[in-house]
Amino acid sequence: MKHSACKNILTILLLVLVSTGLFAQTTVSNNVKLTAAYGSGLEAKLEFGHSMKMPVLQSDGPLFSGNNLKVKGLVGVSPIAGTVTVDAVLTPIAILELSLGGGLGTGWDFDLMELSGLKLGTPLVSDSLGGAYYMGRAGVALQFDTAAIVPGDWNSIVMRMYHEFNYKGYSAADAGVKWEYENGGAMVNGINYKGEYTLGYQMPLMLNLVALQLETFTYNLFTGDRGPLFYDLSLVGNLELTSDLNLTIATQFTNIDKAADREIIEKDFGFKRVALMLNYSF
Repeated sequence: MKHSACKNILTILLLVLVSTGLFAQTTVSNNVKLTAAYGSGLEAKLEFGHSMKMPVLQSDGPLFSGNNLKVKGLVGVSPIAGTVTVDAVLTPIAILELSLGGGLGTGWDFDLMELSGLKLGTPLVSDSLGGAYYMGRAGVALQFDTAAIVPGDWNSIVMRMYHEFNYKGYSAADAGVKWEYENGGAMVNGINYKGEYTLGYQMPLMLNLVALQLETFTYNLFTGDRGPLFYDLSLVGNLELTSDLNLTIATQFTNIDKAADREIIEKDFGFKRVALMLNYSF
């Protein structure tokens, strides 16, 4: 009995020591981001983020020395909706990220601009604060920086490829019933796909990044309503105003349009919007 009790005490002490060491190495960061965009109309969103990063599965060598687990929480508010998301991102090797996350939100009417954050039914009509938008996602990313092989301030060409499957739904919508959240277009509860392909160049200047990003979308993957492959193409530049303050400018082009009934449809490739993202980290 005494031997068993001693083992239990030693196990608890070991767990406490490991946990203490882990949390001692955990880094915490916060950010506030304001996004403003203009295309077919004016868009604005304010986001508050909190992140914790802890070392996980680290070992010697450039591929494993920086391995970590990052947990990110985000609260976003626009004039017509509010959303909370949480994501966990595991980096088991420098070139790979595995992510799992989800979110909840709701929307309301903004009468001044005749906008509705939540709509339901056929035709779509306002369902202000009528239920909860919910989303779950799982993704994998492959990434590479040439500066890891050829060190130097001017040798950083970054490449990233990301694939995500997500489930989006609205709590007040039955199967097959259309809804719309935050002006995103008519949706039904179901599984969707998103892909991102980024090629960028980092520089030791105030303009520290220029990049080209292609985003692809397919909706309702496993139903007869599956649509075509939609895509956005963005030209991106980032200005490091201070060590804590960045301004990202993106000019976007797309083949996505929304019909009069808010159905997401394909159009000829053309201009979408210009977006400004001011991010302060602390």
